[in-house]
Amino acid sequence: MEEIRQRRLLMVPAPFEGHFPSMMNLASYLFSQGISVTVVQTQFNFKDLSASFPDLNFFTIKDGMSESDMKSLGLLEFILRLNSICEPILKELLIINDDVDFIIYDEFVYFPRGVAEDLHLPNMIFSPSSAATSISRCVLMDNQSKGLLPPQEAISQLEEMVPEFHPFRFKDLPVTAYGSMERLMILYENVSNRSPSSGIIHNSSNCLESSFISTAQENWRVPVYPVGPLHMTNPATSCPSLFDEERNCLEWLEKQETNSVIYISMGSLAMTQEIEALEMAIGFVESNQPFLWVIRPGSIIGQESLDFLPEQFRQTVTDGRGFVVQWAPQKEVLRHRAVGGFWNHCGWNSCLESISSGVPMICMPYSGDQKVNARLMSHVWQTAFEIEGKLERGIVERAVRRLTVDHEGVEMRMRAIRLKEEIEASVRIGGSSRSSLNSLVDRIMSLTSLRSPPSHNIK
Repeated sequence: MEEIRQRRLLMVPAPFEGHFPSMMNLASYLFSQGISVTVVQTQFNFKDLSASFPDLNFFTIKDGMSESDMKSLGLLEFILRLNSICEPILKELLIINDDVDFIIYDEFVYFPRGVAEDLHLPNMIFSPSSAATSISRCVLMDNQSKGLLPPQEAISQLEEMVPEFHPFRFKDLPVTAYGSMERLMILYENVSNRSPSSGIIHNSSNCLESSFISTAQENWRVPVYPVGPLHMTNPATSCPSLFDEERNCLEWLEKQETNSVIYISMGSLAMTQEIEALEMAIGFVESNQPFLWVIRPGSIIGQESLDFLPEQFRQTVTDGRGFVVQWAPQKEVLRHRAVGGFWNHCGWNSCLESISSGVPMICMPYSGDQKVNARLMSHVWQTAFEIEGKLERGIVERAVRRLTVDHEGVEMRMRAIRLKEEIEASVRIGGSSRSSLNSLVDRIMSLTSLRSPPSHNIK
């Protein structure tokens, strides 16, 4: 009988902070089930992970793309360019080294799809996004193709509900701040092309998105595996951040009262206008609540330092009521007893980490799927509220106190804790997410059972 470990899986994560860790958690789990895993990394945003994942194999595609390319092209054009560069490189690699039975690739690095078709390799798509986001992209493309949407800059004003897509408004659809609608449609057409796939793996859970997962399965007519939250699958295995974490903030949290701290992080890509950062800083000070604020270098447009922030803010930090870091160990921060709320951009990883820690949120979505996620948080799970419109210090102050002090925040926290308990049950043996993981392994095994042994190895 063929040994299980002879299944040879190639995994291609997207080289972004919001995508990479969840796929690495999945890779680690699949290896634990007897599958040999090779992870393909791009030269862009490369980080040596061999020490963190000694049982996995790694290969780097020399794409020649850099951080300066990202800044000059913009994120949307950068992703399109990265895919066009990497596809022929991967195809040449797999023609020379015939040692892959199966490919799993992130939906935003879709270049393995054509390679898999040409080489007759079974494959699956990994979506680090919510199932609702996958559907929303199709809704956006459909409305755009029918000419039912105004110019891109006006979509954010459309309060009307999207027909047959409750509870989303047109303004919640995943338009982008990183490029034109025309180029976005090209990207979404590639991201949403799932017909050649043997399945879709979602970093989500039935207890969060059962109706959207069912709709996704109906739309694409392939199995959908809701296996998340993947960061809870094996807490002992952690993918290091692409940024350097400042762990001294955990010591500061130890000095704070339970549920008193508002944690602020706008993720790895979102940019903040100078005036917004100024209003946020004053609002945090005037809320009289302790705050831990992540401010990435260069993330405030036009400012390379925090010297522009007012003296009262700097004094609050000096006095110890506020703490500022360039990057934080977010999962540990959210699990800390002192954290009572999370102000964030509503990236899917942040949503999952917040919910699975029982922490309610203040949502200030910036682009793309963040708007979809904010609506899920505020109107489906009711564990958050969204700030819309012009950001002013008074709004910031009231929002912080509303979440960390007022009765409404207490009720949100109770709902978040109940949802946390459901998620914890889903990832345990017998839970829905664990069962999906088992079904995924069985499917990979069955699709690779007829593949012949390799003639070469990827080096």
